Amino acid sequence: MMRRWSRRAFLVTASAASAARGTRLAAPRSAFEDALTGREVERLTDPGVLHHLPGPNHRCISRNGSFVLVAAEHGGNRQFHRLDIRRERLTQITAGPPVHPYAAHLRGNDRGLYFLQGSQLVQSDIGGGGAHTLYECTEGWSLTGDLDLSAGERFAAVIEMREEDVRPTPSEQFEARPRCRIVLVDCGSRARRGASTVVCEERRWLASPRFRPWRSQLLYERAGPWQRVRQRLQIVNLDGTGRRAARPAQGGERIRSAYWSADGSQLRFAHFPDGRKWSSSIRSLQPETGSETTHAPCSAYDWMVENADASTILGASRRPSGPNLYVLFPGMSREITLCEHRSSLRPYPMAGTDRTDRNAASPAPAITRDSSRVYFVTDWEGNPTLYRMAIDDLVEETSG
Repeated sequence: MMRRWSRRAFLVTASAASAARGTRLAAPRSAFEDALTGREVERLTDPGVLHHLPGPNHRCISRNGSFVLVAAEHGGNRQFHRLDIRRERLTQITAGPPVHPYAAHLRGNDRGLYFLQGSQLVQSDIGGGGAHTLYECTEGWSLTGDLDLSAGERFAAVIEMREEDVRPTPSEQFEARPRCRIVLVDCGSRARRGASTVVCEERRWLASPRFRPWRSQLLYERAGPWQRVRQRLQIVNLDGTGRRAARPAQGGERIRSAYWSADGSQLRFAHFPDGRKWSSSIRSLQPETGSETTHAPCSAYDWMVENADASTILGASRRPSGPNLYVLFPGMSREITLCEHRSSLRPYPMAGTDRTDRNAASPAPAITRDSSRVYFVTDWEGNPTLYRMAIDDLVEETSG
């Protein structure tokens, strides 16, 4: 395997950063050719330390592509960092107790971010200063780490669980039938900033809130073993009314990576008809009518994300015979293999806590605003590490 080191490759990197906000670390890039496709892949972070991206519904790449938000375990627990691509440098943004590592969302102007830490929803500038708490759980409740921001950052949705219902493993958590609620926090109006309302509450494990674009609705999931949750995808109005199943399960199927189309008219998801890992397609559902169509066939995506104009979908598979990263152009039903991600998908301990993280090594791909580059995570060289690939030649070729 050919590897090319960048000009900063031989900088001495600190072995452990302090937990201080503003701490800087060198993040030298290295480049190599993927063994499967021959395309160039860049490694952006040190595989000796755990790094990963926030959740797939969060905007973590700046508009001009100059920096990326990364969760990393420099300094004893997991905190958010700004990875400056050109300077090849990590700068710590948050400090103190461990953050909820999949809950960070860049503001529209790239000058600030929203994130969850402990029992609080916090807004901060990108340098870590000017932080203030927008919302804090009431006594007896704890944040699960689920977060979403509505268009224009008008509202945030968080999920809380009763503290006495929190369990250390997913199987125990499901069996506990925890009491969960979705809380809507006002982030925009100065008069009501920080005001909160409970949208819904269930004696079920709830996860993955997703605001519906151009509608006053929210999608969320009932979490747990697929075969034991028959009405997983739920829709509720932001005033708490109209709660219903978006799509009841059918037979032995499995659904992954549900998200709204950019205009809010369609709910999209990866559909595995027999519940196995071998074949799947991306389906589109119109919730009001129940009309469902195949958006495009795909190579069994367990993770996927769509670009802004819906012309490109980035997907990653967990199939043992093809743990690959793909770019899909649904308008042409054309899929191109980018590389092997080769992630072990094993759980990792969460530094500073007594819990393990089942998602740290997930590829969880992300795509830049101009669709020229993709980011993903894998642990094949050590700890979960951030990688990048250029796809501008593929986008130009297909769009032309």
